Amino acid sequence: MIKRNSRIVAMATLAPALLAAGCAERSDFPSLARRPAEDAYRAAQGTRPTPPPPTVISEGLPERLAALLASADAAHAKFESRRPAATRTINAAAGSAKGTESWSVASVALAGLETARSLATMPLADLDRLEADASNRAIDGSDVDLKAVRAAREKVDALVQGETLVIDSLRGRLGA
Repeated sequence: MIKRNSRIVAMATLAPALLAAGCAERSDFPSLARRPAEDAYRAAQGTRPTPPPPTVISEGLPERLAALLASADAAHAKFESRRPAATRTINAAAGSAKGTESWSVASVALAGLETARSLATMPLADLDRLEADASNRAIDGSDVDLKAVRAAREKVDALVQGETLVIDSLRGRLGA
């Protein structure tokens, strides 16, 4: 108890001294107003010419985009090769009760189309990453990379959206 009281007494004694140290005359502090030297420095910085951004696409990007487009085209070709058989199977199973053999076979065919579509979404994910990187580079420079990546991404996205429409239509026929 004595220790506790001695702490309280010590804090009560030191508190006014600490609080008084924070009280000072306003005139003792320097002004935060802008000084003429700062204005001169800012004016000198503004007169320096900025280099024009490069208008050439980054090295290796066209090849990377071509490879991603080729991968998406191959995935789309696989989707299109599976589509007729899946459509026939699903049309034959239309109206079948869930769990019947024809419904199960049609569900597997639909899953095969979804797998083929997922192969096309992998290049789309890579293009999303490339677009983010190109967008960051476009902040300080040219947007040539960004435009090239977006054009490739739009092509792949159109393929994936078309495949999604087909799958949704077939799923609706199957009643899945």
